[in-house]
Amino acid sequence: MIKNVFRRIEWLIVISYLLIVVIEIIILRSLSGSPEANIIRYLTFFGTVLFSFIIVRQQIVKPIQEMRAASLQVAKGDYEHQLPSYNNLELNELAHAFNEMTATIAQSEQRRVELIGDVAHELRTPLNNIKITLEGLIDEVIVAEPTTFFDMQREISRLQRLISQLEELSRAESDQIILDKQPIAINSLLHSIVDRLAIQFEDKGVHLELNVPADFPPIQLDSDRITQVATNIIGNALQYTPQGGHVEVSAEYNANHATITVKDSGIGLSADDLTRIFERFYRVDKSRHRSSGGNGIGLTIAKHLVQAHGGRIWASSLGREQGTTISFTLPRKAN
Repeated sequence: MIKNVFRRIEWLIVISYLLIVVIEIIILRSLSGSPEANIIRYLTFFGTVLFSFIIVRQQIVKPIQEMRAASLQVAKGDYEHQLPSYNNLELNELAHAFNEMTATIAQSEQRRVELIGDVAHELRTPLNNIKITLEGLIDEVIVAEPTTFFDMQREISRLQRLISQLEELSRAESDQIILDKQPIAINSLLHSIVDRLAIQFEDKGVHLELNVPADFPPIQLDSDRITQVATNIIGNALQYTPQGGHVEVSAEYNANHATITVKDSGIGLSADDLTRIFERFYRVDKSRHRSSGGNGIGLTIAKHLVQAHGGRIWASSLGREQGTTISFTLPRKAN
């Protein structure tokens, strides 16, 4: 693109000299034998050079100066600066690419600021709870009972779990996930997950149903990672489904991929929720306490794990109080 810009400058210079020659020939022919001929020749030369300079400056130099000034603004942290459109095709494409770059940088910076705020908030809550408990024990306002230390241990476990998830999220977002793929029977895998979570569903009074074909063919996948994905999705379905509701886990396959689906009768998702459900730290029910509603990292990690397998994940819902369906695919052929 830069080569095209300089090539255009070269052509403008060539055209300028051609203009000088043409205009000079025309004028000198009309003034042949006149003493003013030399004066006209010099005036024509300098006039044409001045005209060429103005054209080059307007078409090439000025836009480049604007781009330089804009890049300095971006270097200072002003990511909102946008370049205008130019008549020059190559410079216009360059300006468009610059504007896209600054918009991407602005979004990344916004996500960075939000991430720092979210992490600080997630860490602050359990730390404050531990601090209050310790101060109460020191002041003898709180009795040193086993339940007191159990509550503190639970908050510490929350911190450890959050730190582990943040480490895993960092690896996932930097494409550092290492998969140990083996041929795995999906029906056995899902049965194992459902059996392990069954007691939690019984305690809450939510019906859990599993529908998987008995002849489901083995698929090359990382058993631990997909167990993590399915457990997180089913666990979310339990958290957001009230007593008396139901959750259905199903799986199907075709020649290309297997699809695992978790459908619940819970609080559902709005249109805005559907666009953000896999964003880190995004929580559907803001009123739900973090200790029971999760921290909003699990689905983000699940998305990266599915994508690392070459699959995709998505959510659907008819709206609030209409339940939610989350599905993900896994290719039947190893990548």
